[in-house]
Amino acid sequence: MTTNDLPSRVTRHAARVRELSMALDGSRAADRGLCDEYRAVLRTYEDLVTHGEPDAHPGSTVEHLRQLAKEAMLYLGGEADTWSTSLKDYDHERYGPYLGVSDEGSAAEVIRRAALDSPKARAVRSPSPMVVGVAHDAERLGAIGEVPVGPAEYAEIRLACTGRILTSTNVGTRLNLRFYKRHPVVVVPKGATAKALAAARAELRATFAPFRDTPDGKPRPLTVFVEFDRRSRRNFETRVAMLQKLVQHVAEGEIANPEVHQLGLQMRIGFGARGERAALLAVNMASAAGIDDVAIDGVVRKEADELVSLPGLLNYLEPEHLQPVLARAKAKRVRIRPKNTVDPDTVARNVWTSLLAARRMGLALGKYGTFPLTLEETDAVVRQVQRWFADWSAAPVFFVDQGILSAEVAYVGDAVVDGLKQWLRMVARHQVAVVLIDTVDKSKGWRILKDPAHPSKGLLTAAEIRAIDRYAAKLGIKALWAGGITLAQTYEFGKLGVFGIYVTSAAAGAAPVSGAYEADPLLAAMKEPTYDGVSGAKLLLEAGFLAKRLQQRDLGKAIGRLARDLIGVLDSGGDSADRRLRAQRLAERVEAGWIQYLGGH
Repeated sequence: MTTNDLPSRVTRHAARVRELSMALDGSRAADRGLCDEYRAVLRTYEDLVTHGEPDAHPGSTVEHLRQLAKEAMLYLGGEADTWSTSLKDYDHERYGPYLGVSDEGSAAEVIRRAALDSPKARAVRSPSPMVVGVAHDAERLGAIGEVPVGPAEYAEIRLACTGRILTSTNVGTRLNLRFYKRHPVVVVPKGATAKALAAARAELRATFAPFRDTPDGKPRPLTVFVEFDRRSRRNFETRVAMLQKLVQHVAEGEIANPEVHQLGLQMRIGFGARGERAALLAVNMASAAGIDDVAIDGVVRKEADELVSLPGLLNYLEPEHLQPVLARAKAKRVRIRPKNTVDPDTVARNVWTSLLAARRMGLALGKYGTFPLTLEETDAVVRQVQRWFADWSAAPVFFVDQGILSAEVAYVGDAVVDGLKQWLRMVARHQVAVVLIDTVDKSKGWRILKDPAHPSKGLLTAAEIRAIDRYAAKLGIKALWAGGITLAQTYEFGKLGVFGIYVTSAAAGAAPVSGAYEADPLLAAMKEPTYDGVSGAKLLLEAGFLAKRLQQRDLGKAIGRLARDLIGVLDSGGDSADRRLRAQRLAERVEAGWIQYLGGH
């Protein structure tokens, strides 16, 4: 594109869009004509910012084209052309860890400018986004943490970044849980045993009938759960005997097909130790009666209510009370679960809609939380999502502050690393290329990397992060890290050589609440990424990477020394002029380090 050609081209695009918009008559030919012109607008804009010279044109011309491009993106629901590359193609072994900075779009130009001013970008001639290795992470920063952006924000971010730096997003930390219709429950009434059994048998017959007598004559599988009336005072032995008779009645084949029809046991439980005892009783009772399935009907814990919900039975029982129940169920070969059964197919389709929007908008990565699914439910959702986005980077998220629940173990607290490894093995089976390891409860101030200044809020040591990162790499997974990462800690992640990190507060300053954020009732100040914050995070991340890889050379040692000096000033709250001077000295050495490293790499 020549300098002189742009104004006339923009004028033609604008006129053609007006003409085609007015000519819309419901015909497919008219629809296609307008869509084609909007795609041409987006291609003109992409060519300008990627290969052209935007600053060589009058501001009004570029701004007019930008507005046309935004209009086009919103009309088309995305970019003109799908990208064949995504974040999984980023080479962090050559270009160092990737950096994502969260913002809803107001600081897009600041993030872009800081990225393109980084030592690596200066050291490489005409760096592409896949070399710069920085992404504007499209997220709104509310009081509760990161929340999704909408179409206008997507468009603003992409137009500010396309062709120059990458873009990514988190479509949601929490999934919209959808449940199957609950399994039918037959209540064994109180009163005389014979009369109660007769009533239960009659209800079982009616319940199984539609699943036995189907339109094609092939019975549909069904588990009917039996629950004893809460007012019943029958002892354990009597209840087991009654259950055995009902199991036998189903097995005889008169009211059901025993090959696909079976009974389960549903038990209502209370809180804490009392709830644990009731759940253990249910497992023992089911095992003694020859029943394989137990459903728990409990009262939601306060901790679960505060987070909307928790995975599976953790909604009802604390980990220390749940683990003995899971162990007993495993020993007795009994499946135990909540009364509500997650519908992973529907959950996965909800994830697909959000990720598809991110991909259509041209983003290189879409992260999606799988909280509050259990490990087995996550397996089913990730399998579907990965199949739909096999040629793109859809990254499931593991939240270290919550751990994960499997059918056999509650992987929380000291067991969380074992749970993370189980989760990594699971996603690896589905050929997931990129994952995010993060914290979900941002309001509680958890930090993924333990910090001496906040020891009670740290979750993992540097050694644990290194081990997990290597474990993921052996499985063919590139792990991203996030969760309260401080500016100084970016240097440590650089030394670790991880695939990438995300930062929020470390790269942001406080700003007055305005715009759409005014509706947030508990937001006292906005987090707005600053040039110094983004460039500082990028500088220290690059410095850590090069200091480790050039540690046997004088330049690598100098980079390490200057980085530690800068971190010391940051930790001590030194004046801004001193910080900038030290950052400048470090940046000069890091740029020289990239020239040396890439020259012989």
